[in-house]
Amino acid sequence: MLSEMSLDLVPQSGHSFSLSLVGSGIITSNPMKKKTQPYFSLHGLKIEYITRRSRIHARERLWRIEELALGFASGVAQGVFEWLPVSSKTILLFIFYWFGTPPSQAYFIGLFLNGSTAAAAALYFRRDLVEALRGLYEAKSRGRLLLAFLIVSTLATGVTAIPLASLAAEALSSLGRFSMILIAILFSALTIILWIEEKLGEKKRGSRSLKLSDGILAGLAQGFSALPGMSRSGLTIFTLLALGYEPSEAVKLSFLMSIPATIGGSLYTYLLHRGTITTISTEILAVSIITALTISILTIATLIKLSQKIKPHLFTLTLAIISLATALLQT
Repeated sequence: MLSEMSLDLVPQSGHSFSLSLVGSGIITSNPMKKKTQPYFSLHGLKIEYITRRSRIHARERLWRIEELALGFASGVAQGVFEWLPVSSKTILLFIFYWFGTPPSQAYFIGLFLNGSTAAAAALYFRRDLVEALRGLYEAKSRGRLLLAFLIVSTLATGVTAIPLASLAAEALSSLGRFSMILIAILFSALTIILWIEEKLGEKKRGSRSLKLSDGILAGLAQGFSALPGMSRSGLTIFTLLALGYEPSEAVKLSFLMSIPATIGGSLYTYLLHRGTITTISTEILAVSIITALTISILTIATLIKLSQKIKPHLFTLTLAIISLATALLQT
C-alpha cells in the first residue's frame, strides 16, 4: 500500500523541480502483458510541478510591467505639469519615491527628465526659434530681440538655479506645499490687479516691447524653480504678466525660456549626478521621454489657445485655482 511518494528530480538543465504523488494505491503487475511489469495505480493523484525558471520568468514579467507603468506615469506627469503652475519635478519626485527611489535621487531624476519637454517646446515653437536664430545676422529685428531676451534670461536663471539645486537636494522637506500656496496667493493678487487695470482701460505690452531687463527678471524668477515645489512656468508666467505682457505672449515667452533652462538642468544632473541617473533602467527613461514629448505638445497647444481666448484676469484666476488645488492635494 502506498499513501505518499515524493521525488526530487534534477535534470541535466540544472533546474530542479519536485514531483509529489499523494494518494493511495498499489504496485501491481499488468495482466495484459506477457512479461510482468510493475505500474502505478493511484487514487486522488496530486502532482505539483514548479520550476525555478518559471518563477524567474514570472518575476521578470512583473518587473517589466512595473517599468512600463513607471515610465508612462512619469511621462504623463512631466508632459502635463511642466506647463502648468505646478512643480513637475516635485510630482516626478513623488512618483519615483512611491516606486522605491530615495527622495534625493528622485529629485535629480525628475530634474533630468525635465529636459524631455524641451524637444516638445522646440517643435511647437520652431518658427519662433528660427526667427531668433535669424537675429544673429538681422540687426534691429524681433528675432534679434527675442534671441537676446532668451540669452540673458538663461544666464540669469543659472545665477539662482545652480546654488539652489544643490541646496534642494540636501533639504527636501515640506517646501513643496508652502511654495504652491505662495504661488496661488501671488496669482490671486495679480488677478485683482489685472481686473482693476482692465476696468481702467490700461494697455498691455505686445511682442515688440521685449526688454532685456524683463528677461533678467524673468530668468531670476525661473531659477527659483530649482527648489522643490516651485513651478517654473508658474514663476515665469507670473513675472511676465506682472511686467505687463499679454497672457498669450507671457505663456509663449515662458515656454520658450523653458527650452535652454530645462536642457541646462538635464546637463547639470547628467554631468554632476550621473550615478543617480544610471539607477533607472533605459526602458523607464525611454518610455518616460517619449510619453512626455507627446503629451507636452498637446498641453502646450491647449494652454496657448486658452490664453488667447479668455481675459487676463480670468487666466490668472485659473492658474491660482490650479496652484491652490495642487497644494491642498499634497500630503
